[in-house]
Amino acid sequence: MGKRFTERELWVQRGDMHIYGVLYVPEGACADAPLPAVICSHILGGTHENSGKYAREMASRGYIGYAFDFCGGSNESRSTGKTTESSIKTEAADLSAVLDVIAALPEVDERNVFLFGQSQGGAVSAMVAAERPDDVAGLILLYPAFVIHGLAVDMFGTPENAPETYSLWLELGHIYAVDAIEYDFYEHIGDYKGPVLMFQGTADWFEPKRYTDRAAEVYANVDYEVFEGAGHSFQGEVRDHVHDRVDAFIAGVVARS
Repeated sequence: MGKRFTERELWVQRGDMHIYGVLYVPEGACADAPLPAVICSHILGGTHENSGKYAREMASRGYIGYAFDFCGGSNESRSTGKTTESSIKTEAADLSAVLDVIAALPEVDERNVFLFGQSQGGAVSAMVAAERPDDVAGLILLYPAFVIHGLAVDMFGTPENAPETYSLWLELGHIYAVDAIEYDFYEHIGDYKGPVLMFQGTADWFEPKRYTDRAAEVYANVDYEVFEGAGHSFQGEVRDHVHDRVDAFIAGVVARS
C-alpha cells in the first residue's frame, strides 16, 4: 500500500495565460521536511487527467506530483488558450513557468525537481531540461515525441508553406507547424547533461523507435529501456515496471544530491 497524499488545485501564471494543474502532496511534507517533486506533462490533445495518473503514483511513493493542462493543449484544457495558438515552444514556456512555481513551494526540495513527460509532453520536458539544466535534477521520458520535427518538415517543408490551420487529431495552427519545423530536437536536447531515464515501445505507431534510439545517442547520461511490443502508451505490467524504475531512478538521484 502506498503513502497517503492530499490533492489540491494549483494555478500557475505565465504572462496573461492561466495554467491549471493539480498538486499531489504526501502526508507530512512541509518546509522542515521538503520532498522531491515530479512535474508530469501530458500528451498532445490530452489534459492533466492523462499525466495525473503518473503524478498520483509518484505521490503514493513519497514524492510531490504535479499534473497540469498545457495552454491550448487540447479542447478539454482548463488552461487558457486555443489549440491553434499552441506549439512545442509555447508548451515549453508553460512548463518553465510551472517549474518556477513548483520549485518555490516550501514543501518541495528545490534541488530535486524532476521533469516527467509522455509523448509531446516528453519532448517539451526535454526542451526545458536543455534550456534550464541546473534546475532539473532528472528527466523521465516516456515515448517522447521527437518525431514532431521531422513530421512537420515532411508535411510542409518550410515555415512559409505551413497553413493557417490544419488537423492531426485536433486542430492546430500555423505556429505549431513553424515551431516544429524550426526546432530540431537533436541539436538541443544534449545540452542537458543530467540523468535521463527514457522508455520506448517497439510497436509505437506514432513515435518510431529510431527517434528515441537517436536521442539515446545524444544524451550523455541516459538509461534507455525498450519494451518489445509496447505501443504509444504503457499498460499493465509494463506500466507497473515503469513506476518501479522511475521510483528507483529518483531515489538514486536524490541519494547523490
